[in-house]
Amino acid sequence: MISMPNPTAVLPRATESFEAWYDAKSEDEQLLIDAINDRIYEGFDEEQYEQFIELLRDDIGIITADNLYDALWYQSDAFKPEAEFAEHIYTELNCYNIPDEIQGCIDWQLVWDTAYRFDFSSIEFGDYTYFFHNNF
Repeated sequence: MISMPNPTAVLPRATESFEAWYDAKSEDEQLLIDAINDRIYEGFDEEQYEQFIELLRDDIGIITADNLYDALWYQSDAFKPEAEFAEHIYTELNCYNIPDEIQGCIDWQLVWDTAYRFDFSSIEFGDYTYFFHNNF
């Protein structure tokens, strides 16, 4: 006689799956995970979500999805992410056009250091740097 597996038993790998991990979270934690998924565009696994949420909470003070939506402004995998972000703020958000002949003459890191670093915080996670407005 062939023994059939118990259909009500939960396989160990199922309890370790993303769905089981996600379902075990509170509604507020699930909303934050969804916000990270919507705004960060990374394919985090459970451990990476936990690490990222810890960084958000401890380094930035983000504890809810609304906090994340309000605070996250930019992400970059550039070699000089602060300089790239300063240029982005100046040209894209402030809508300033920089003449081509002086574009390469601007020290965007200096712009970050003198004008923007006081209003924003950043965290590095994986290959990216994420920028958050301090007043969210």
